[in-house]
Amino acid sequence: MESQDPKDPALPPDLADRVTRLEAQVAWLLQRQQAAAAPQAAAPARPQPQPQPQPRPVIRPTAPRREISPVVWIAGIGASIFLLGAIFFFRWAIQQGWVGPEIRFILGLLAGGGITAFAAKMILGDSRRLGISLLLAGLGTLQFTFRAGAMEYLFYPAPLGLAATALVTLVAGALAARSRSGGALTVALVSGLAAPLVFSHEHHEVALAVYLAVLMAATLAVPYLARAGGSWHGTRWTALLGVWLLLLPACTEVLKADAAQVSLLLVLHLLLAGLWAWLPLTEETPGTPTVLWLVASILATTYGWLLWKRMDLAAETFALPVLAVAALNLALVKPLRERMGGRRADWGLLALAAGHLALAVPVALAWHWVGPLWGTFALGLAWTSSKAEESAYAEDAAALRWLAAALALATTVRWAIHGGDTLFFSTRTLTPFFNTVFAEGALASATWFLLARRTGPLGILAFLALEVTANLTLAFEAGRLVQHLQAPGSWRYGPSRAASIAITLVWALSGAWQWIRGLRMEGGARRALMAAGYVWMGLAGFKLIAADLSTANTPLRALAFLGVGAIGMAAAIVANRKQPGAAS
Repeated sequence: MESQDPKDPALPPDLADRVTRLEAQVAWLLQRQQAAAAPQAAAPARPQPQPQPQPRPVIRPTAPRREISPVVWIAGIGASIFLLGAIFFFRWAIQQGWVGPEIRFILGLLAGGGITAFAAKMILGDSRRLGISLLLAGLGTLQFTFRAGAMEYLFYPAPLGLAATALVTLVAGALAARSRSGGALTVALVSGLAAPLVFSHEHHEVALAVYLAVLMAATLAVPYLARAGGSWHGTRWTALLGVWLLLLPACTEVLKADAAQVSLLLVLHLLLAGLWAWLPLTEETPGTPTVLWLVASILATTYGWLLWKRMDLAAETFALPVLAVAALNLALVKPLRERMGGRRADWGLLALAAGHLALAVPVALAWHWVGPLWGTFALGLAWTSSKAEESAYAEDAAALRWLAAALALATTVRWAIHGGDTLFFSTRTLTPFFNTVFAEGALASATWFLLARRTGPLGILAFLALEVTANLTLAFEAGRLVQHLQAPGSWRYGPSRAASIAITLVWALSGAWQWIRGLRMEGGARRALMAAGYVWMGLAGFKLIAADLSTANTPLRALAFLGVGAIGMAAAIVANRKQPGAAS
């Protein structure tokens, strides 16, 4: 159907007017629509939202690792070879008769002095490490020359040669103070500590103790003068361990008439060791001061006991100097807070004071309580290491953990020897749970438990030691209890059949508990506890069949099978309740 023009005369007038109005309205609407669409077309398109870049992790620049130059290694090796060559050359020259004693002595002085002077120039210059390596050769040559002049050529007495060596060592220490070099001080210390070994003869324990005290005081002057030394870890450990190792033969071989003098000198050495550990006048905060002081205090107490016996004093009265050392550690808590700028040293000092207080008790009562003393001291150190770690002193905490592990190992070894003797070979009766053997095992187990909570090799070793000490200690005491209930006062060459079965039941119960405990944990702890559970339940079953039932009568066999079987079923039921879907 074709459209008609509204102006067509054939259309009615009213209809033509309406069509005209409609066309005008449509045209107006079209114009309005086009006008609205034009700005939208001209507007720029909105950018799509871009994903925000992820913040990059902040990488902190690490301090460049200081590697020792190969030149230093070559110089150190060359210096050592030079010393050996000098020794062999002089020996060969002596055999050939080419050089007399006087010429050999003068050549040694010239060579050693020249090398030392050249090394000092390099240390004060730009080649410090190379100079330290050469300093070792120079001091060694001089010391060899001084020894030859005193011991072989007999030009002067041995004390004079020792004094000459000490003087050269002091000069090297002054060089270390001027250059603020811990390496130069270490070389001087090695030379000074080797001198008594070179010039030693007969009994001169008092002179040796005096010489070592002078050497330590002179060495201690270096960090005071240099206002440094807190980071000289190798030097500080060399000084402390070297001096106290040389003091050991002085305390063991001292004559009875000289024991009192060496005892007083030992107190002086303890004070010098404290100054060397804490360095109160240096600008740097000393590293590992608590561990150094722990070692010095323990060695001082041990050496003091040796001298106490040498003077034939009553063993019980040794508790008095032990209490004095404990009081000294308590008195150091407040001043060392100011020195360290916090409570860094508190835990170590408190543990050391508690250990000496615990030592005073067995010393005053009976020496066979030394095993529980070691265990108490080890437990205190392990607890202190955890507290030190919480205080963000990781360096001291790690050292304290290893010290605790060493004492725990000593306690464990004593417990193994002591416990095995009382269990299988001794007729001496022990009251169950109230004896030194149980105290040693329990304290060692508690220490291993604290150390086993750490990761790494020490945690693994502590867990294995904990498994052995804890399970054997509990089992043996259970056996003693059964034996005591059967026949009080009788313990003849090993446990009875009922006591042996009690040991088996304890192992089975421990294995089942650890297995259930492991099911509730995750990761490495789960595997470790479940493996331990399998091992102890397996050992219990093997011991039950191979040993316990060989000579047991019918009631004991029934009791053993009922006990072990009940433990296994109870473990399975408990495990099934903890994990309802595991056994379906």
